[in-house]
Amino acid sequence: MAENINKIYCRFVTGMTVEVQLRPQTTTVALLKQQLSELINLSPEKLYIGFEVNMLKDEEYLKTAGIVDGDTVHVITSQLTEKIQYKAK
Repeated sequence: MAENINKIYCRFVTGMTVEVQLRPQTTTVALLKQQLSELINLSPEKLYIGFEVNMLKDEEYLKTAGIVDGDTVHVITSQLTEKIQYKAK
């Protein structure tokens, strides 16, 4: 059985929201951070992912955290003063 590709929204503290397509069954928080780092000018180590009231750990799978298609996660940077720039593809 093929895994579904879901779309989630990643909202940054700046108000910017990025849509990401992924497989929650096999995508860890660390992989999501890597995917986001390819879209913005910050390294994955400076990104923290929050969902509902929890900060997620790098080794957690998104599905285990309860993230489903259409959900929004919050992206917090370790240095809020850093400028986040979306890199258009």
